[in-house]
Amino acid sequence: MNPLHLPASFSAPMLRAVTIAALMLATEGATATTVPPVDPATTEIQKRLSGTGATTKIAGEEVDLSLLRSFYQNRGWHPAWNDVADKIVAVLGTANQDGLPAEGLHLGELGQRRPNSGSIGVAEHDLLLTDALLRYASAMRGQRANPSEIEDDWLVSTPSFDAVAFLQSHLHDLPSALHTLQPPYAGYQLLRQKLGELKAIAAAGDWPKVPPGPSLKPGVDDERIPAVRRRLIATGEFSSSDATTTVYDDALLAAVQLFQRRHGLADDGALGRQTVNAMNVSAAQLARQVAVNMERWRWLPQHLEDNHIVVNVPGAWMEVVEGGSAVLTMRVVVGDPDHPTPAMHAEMTSLVLNPTWRVPASIATAEILPKLKRDPGYLIANDLELVSESFPPGSPESQGVGISWQDRSSIPWPIRQRAGSDNALGRIKFNIPNNDDIYLHDTPNHKAFSRALRALSHGCIRLEKPDQLALYVLKDKDWSQQKLDTEIDTGNTRTVSLSKRLPVWLLYWTTWVDSDGVLQVRDDLYGRDQRLGSSLAHPLRPASMASVATPVAQKEVRCDGCRVP
Repeated sequence: MNPLHLPASFSAPMLRAVTIAALMLATEGATATTVPPVDPATTEIQKRLSGTGATTKIAGEEVDLSLLRSFYQNRGWHPAWNDVADKIVAVLGTANQDGLPAEGLHLGELGQRRPNSGSIGVAEHDLLLTDALLRYASAMRGQRANPSEIEDDWLVSTPSFDAVAFLQSHLHDLPSALHTLQPPYAGYQLLRQKLGELKAIAAAGDWPKVPPGPSLKPGVDDERIPAVRRRLIATGEFSSSDATTTVYDDALLAAVQLFQRRHGLADDGALGRQTVNAMNVSAAQLARQVAVNMERWRWLPQHLEDNHIVVNVPGAWMEVVEGGSAVLTMRVVVGDPDHPTPAMHAEMTSLVLNPTWRVPASIATAEILPKLKRDPGYLIANDLELVSESFPPGSPESQGVGISWQDRSSIPWPIRQRAGSDNALGRIKFNIPNNDDIYLHDTPNHKAFSRALRALSHGCIRLEKPDQLALYVLKDKDWSQQKLDTEIDTGNTRTVSLSKRLPVWLLYWTTWVDSDGVLQVRDDLYGRDQRLGSSLAHPLRPASMASVATPVAQKEVRCDGCRVP
């Protein structure tokens, strides 16, 4: 009925009512003809995600129900990847190139289910692919393990990452966006390349092994020497093609020394137990070590500060980085295995010239008290003094004279070492305020810097070239070497604040690639590689569980809240 051609007997109110009713019918009819039919795959996806709990199973594969629901609900439950599914699966198939396990990415099931194989097939393929993407993205951003649950002294926070938000923001460019998940550091990319090389060597049957036996020194003639030659030819230290000679000659000596330096060993050329054991680490074992170190790169923020200091603890090496390039490098001494240097991010705020050292109570009791019982003059001989209002500075009592130490189980007074050439902190201390009282400092004993193994301190960082670091951080104040020496020669303790705080990173890498493209390998000083490797030894988990670390036995760290040199 056309409301514009009604009988005259219709009143105005009746006319309005009829008109409204007619318009509503017309609107409903139009709606019914323009709403597209419900996509069966969309219905299937909504149905599969209607359950409760944290996980569910799709085609026999466990998936993260809560995160999948969050992703699909925001897009009306529609499939997401039909047009780019093959490209995405191809990227997921390269996970092992980044040291990630392929297990958990549903690659087998994804290969069996095509995105165009009916509504159920489309829904299952899309759900499995999204779950794999959530796992992969979370893993690539360092969410597989929580370092603070593995190490009690890992004080660097891993940046948070929202895998769902990442997928939602890259719906139209996901295949290329997945490559941006890699840490944007050359150190990571170089390890990634070495990982591929090591896996290829392992797949080809590994490099030759060296039979165990007594230590071999240059000049000997021994039937094990050809095996050493073959081993070093395989990794490039030895360029000769002669692998049959049984004499340990000068050419082989140079190759052995090069191998030793690349592994942080004393380059004495002796083929002893340590060197032979390092040669016999398989390519597969070394690949796993590289993969563990790649994981630590993922724990860093996407960008470090333009100017910063970084200490690689296993390498016992420090670099001052300015604008992306190292402008100052030096050897350092780090904590021994019983007093590990923690991983941390701090800021250098000041330096102290002619510092004093306050001895922690635990060290005073465990190390100084037994020496005082044997030698009551120990404090005097080592420029140490007791700090107490009852003992005037310089008095016999402040130097431990006249105190009966034999019956004591602890030292009730603080002990301080006076500033001077024999002070444990040397002439300069660099403050990086932190709860563990870790700092960088000079040392009166520089012989340790010539050693290959420099894990010798109680946790703090001893510097090979403290003067150069001091002049660098004070360069905007026009300090010269002469001015620095003059201030130190006064003997007065003086704190000099930095004009601008300088970030300091204490990190842990047992493998890295040097400027010559050579893989450097160091011992796992504190067992961190071993613990992290154990925590990562499982398939990629559902994304919401990715940051839950496997509980591991904690190593007791002797520390009373204050580290010492």
